[in-house]
Amino acid sequence: MENINKSLENIIEGVLFLHSETGTEGGYWAFQDLKYILSKNRWSYEGLHILEDGDNLTIYNPDNKAEVVWSGVIALKQHPLFTESASGLWIHADQAGIDRDVWAEYFFKEYPAKLIPGKS
Repeated sequence: MENINKSLENIIEGVLFLHSETGTEGGYWAFQDLKYILSKNRWSYEGLHILEDGDNLTIYNPDNKAEVVWSGVIALKQHPLFTESASGLWIHADQAGIDRDVWAEYFFKEYPAKLIPGKS
């Protein structure tokens, strides 16, 4: 029971996006904590979480937040730099078991999500 309560305490609500900036040499699948979205165009780095193997992610339909479109544990297949892209943007990894274009749409369209980080 204690592990379940501990997991519930660690649930973070937010949105998905592809994190890329000078020096990242491509994009990372990322999650932004809602508490650190200051305005539509101002997000704090404090709320940034680059998805990692072992993270538990639940993605919701933006038009019906009660509908789960994907849920599971992050298991990334890493790629060498500048070898793989999604919609013309370089990416560092693919999520196992899901089509790249479907996965990328969740991030490019900033779908709402809940995250339980795999590492404390």
